[in-house]
Amino acid sequence: MDKNWYELPQEVRFGIRYLSAHFYPQRYMSRWEVLRPLSLKASERVKGYSPQQVQEEIDHFNFFESYFKEEPLSEIELPQSYIKFFDELVEDFKSGDLCRIVTRFHMVTEGILATTGLDVLRRAGEKYSLQSFLAGIRHIIEDEARHINFGITLVGSPEYAVKRIESIYPDARKIVEDGRDKLNPLVPFDEILNEMDELKRGRVYRLLNKA
Repeated sequence: MDKNWYELPQEVRFGIRYLSAHFYPQRYMSRWEVLRPLSLKASERVKGYSPQQVQEEIDHFNFFESYFKEEPLSEIELPQSYIKFFDELVEDFKSGDLCRIVTRFHMVTEGILATTGLDVLRRAGEKYSLQSFLAGIRHIIEDEARHINFGITLVGSPEYAVKRIESIYPDARKIVEDGRDKLNPLVPFDEILNEMDELKRGRVYRLLNKA
């Protein structure tokens, strides 16, 4: 944890912890413990899908757990919309349907939700000079960009993927809207929603113009 952490306004500290818990939902990890073996199984099936990507996700958990050791993220309660979304992600992985997995995980979870959330955390880290936190977030941003780009290569039917994104996106947006009062102290909330909408349009455009 950065030395100046406790100098931040209380609502900013809580907002950062609340959003960080979306990346490391410590309170709910046992609920989704099946995701790790399912992810490893998927990595074995897909050519070019390195187990390193699964390990990087674990490393991200470790970063948040270590940084917030003094204020554990297990104290953070996440909205029901988040829990429902990740319950459905588990079902997608259980189905073994690569298109279902890629569209929810790579395109929406990482490509929209995580990308937006990490940008908010980056901006907060820069504004409040949280150097250790910022270094970790920037590293995660680099990892996630690779994961998203790889996911796009796995899409067999862009038309199907776009329909799935359009179907899933309102649920992703609901997660963010449910955290409005916690996120607004970090970044103006309208900017967060606008970024999400722009990312969604960008993912759809890239899929439809996939070479």
